[in-house]
Amino acid sequence: MLKTFTSTIIPLLISTVAMADNPLITQLGFANQDKLLIVHADDLGLNESTNLAAINAFTQGFINSASIMVPTPQFLQIAMFAKMNPQYDLGLHITMTAEWQKIKWGGVAPASKITSLLDKAGNFYPSTEQFVQFAKTSEVEIEFRAQIEKAIASGIKPSHLDSHMGALFQNEQLFSLYLKMGREYKIPVVLPLNFISGSPNFMALLNDNERPIDNYFFINEVSKDTSNKEWLNKYNHSIEGMKAAEVAQITLHLGTDNKDMRDTVGEGFNYGSRWRQQDFNYVSHPNFSDNLIKQGVTRVTWRDIQKVSYPAIIID
Repeated sequence: MLKTFTSTIIPLLISTVAMADNPLITQLGFANQDKLLIVHADDLGLNESTNLAAINAFTQGFINSASIMVPTPQFLQIAMFAKMNPQYDLGLHITMTAEWQKIKWGGVAPASKITSLLDKAGNFYPSTEQFVQFAKTSEVEIEFRAQIEKAIASGIKPSHLDSHMGALFQNEQLFSLYLKMGREYKIPVVLPLNFISGSPNFMALLNDNERPIDNYFFINEVSKDTSNKEWLNKYNHSIEGMKAAEVAQITLHLGTDNKDMRDTVGEGFNYGSRWRQQDFNYVSHPNFSDNLIKQGVTRVTWRDIQKVSYPAIIID
């Protein structure tokens, strides 16, 4: 069964799976020898540093996709950007945990309706283990729906849904709810085959509207001894390992190593302020785009996938 995305899959870099003749390739208008990549940023809405880094990365063409956390402190700032810039591929990073010591948040739904999701202080639990231990699926659905509805009411037209810290991949009930909400709102959910293909029970829940991607790449853990070169090599290895007829996503956590970021996530190496600055440095360096060209990789977006998954939906 799939565990949390953040710590238990593999120590450094999520592994890949070899696929052949992925139908999504041809549905998107490409050939079976092509390699398609979504260059994605997580955690928008977390703080101003994250938002500004992502906006910069979008406008400079460094990334072509991102997802927004609705319950977080700077949601409204990034929601305004999304409303004013519908050309950018923005989804929702459905959030059921609040993992940072320096900053906390609760749900979007009224606390009285989601009591199983909240600790004594009224915040989400910090870990997926606690979330799964206490959460009632019916209350997860209330909060899930509230996050989507708030995003839409704020002017966001979500291109996809994904799950912060992999919380909705922890058991079949949560995963089934994840699929249900995507189908109901006609928004693709991120389904990485390198996470779920080993779980027949998860795979059996998919229907023809689901468009799994082959691989989902991100660096999982580093240490203070990880050099810049090693950091680059970890990402480059995933890109250089892509095969024909593969659709993949590389996920980065962007930010600036400044006071705002340090006050939010600290200076720690695992998803801390230096990590996020390093991710921004990586994706903004010309070598990143040059390597995609060298490897014959074409960028696509979740909006592209949404159009083939739900062609009747009109997206301005």
